[in-house]
Amino acid sequence: MARPIRTFLNSGVLVTAFNGPPHLREVASKTLEDRDRVFLTSRFVRLEVLPKAIFNMLSAEIHFYQSFSRALQSVEI
Repeated sequence: MARPIRTFLNSGVLVTAFNGPPHLREVASKTLEDRDRVFLTSRFVRLEVLPKAIFNMLSAEIHFYQSFSRALQSVEI
């Protein structure tokens, strides 16, 4: 089996996958669903995406970010 592609996700990819224009949402979603990748992130990405969703009480968006961030490997910066 080939080594997975290590991919660092920034907040823009997550926001686009959930809430972007349809043509970009599709590209971002396909990237996130790629089983040949291991996703990396930092704690700062959560701090970029969650507060606005929480403030606006957007439960589906909150759930999306929280679910995805549980599956990520955190990288110290």
